[in-house]
Amino acid sequence: MADVSYVILATVIILVIEALSGSLKGARIRDFGVTAICFLSNSAVTRPIAGLLIGGVVATLLPAHAGAWSDMPLWQSFLLGFFLMEFGFYWMHRWAHEGQRQGSRLSWLWKIHRTHHSADHLNVSVTMRQNIFWAFVVPNSWIVGLAVYIGIGEGAALALIVIYAWNLLTHTHYRWDDPLLALPVFRGLQHVIVTPSMHHSHHGFGKDGKMYRNYAVMFSAYDWLFGTLHLPLGRPSRYGVPGETPAWTEEAFFPLTLVSDTIIRKGSRHRRERQQ
Repeated sequence: MADVSYVILATVIILVIEALSGSLKGARIRDFGVTAICFLSNSAVTRPIAGLLIGGVVATLLPAHAGAWSDMPLWQSFLLGFFLMEFGFYWMHRWAHEGQRQGSRLSWLWKIHRTHHSADHLNVSVTMRQNIFWAFVVPNSWIVGLAVYIGIGEGAALALIVIYAWNLLTHTHYRWDDPLLALPVFRGLQHVIVTPSMHHSHHGFGKDGKMYRNYAVMFSAYDWLFGTLHLPLGRPSRYGVPGETPAWTEEAFFPLTLVSDTIIRKGSRHRRERQQ
């Protein structure tokens, strides 16, 4: 719980710095509202339920392996957790974006992830802008749950904190790597580590916006290895998702909105039938 508090505190501090520096100019109040709803819903409801579910599933599937790896040194469990989480997230993230394609069977996954992309101004608060069901599908949750069960939770938790801390830095509106983009050495480093300009490109469209590239959170070597690396030269023309913005209820609560819409339609049909 303390680790979560530190993460939230770090996010708030960076957001205040962004506000004082004028980096939030142009951000919409609606976007902050959707982000707040997502954050509160996830913190109070979804993530605790996801934790209980993941713990129960792991204990059921591996009843004889509780604490089985507890002798593993911290540095080994850290590296194992880091590379597994980055690998798993890379593919889940990539599949989510492939759900944008017309007729894709993964369209439901894209609609869950789309919430994170729909803000048209990139700032550190976007890290908390997640559909309430993302915690159930993101591999990091399952990897940490498994690690805790088999006795290497401390190393996995440390890896998760490092990944999330870097995630905060790449979501800030201020891009510290802009002055370095012309340096060949730095361009080489971007083949290994995700930098703010790379993730800004992933959140953008138009010139230098590449939503189908740069899926890793921190270890961009996976993008390089699997052919999805993009090294931008500047900021994207626009941020967000092209097309019509969905209702805030759909952004935060899809697919529950499908259930409620179905119930409303059936109720309306029954009322019409009775009136006839």
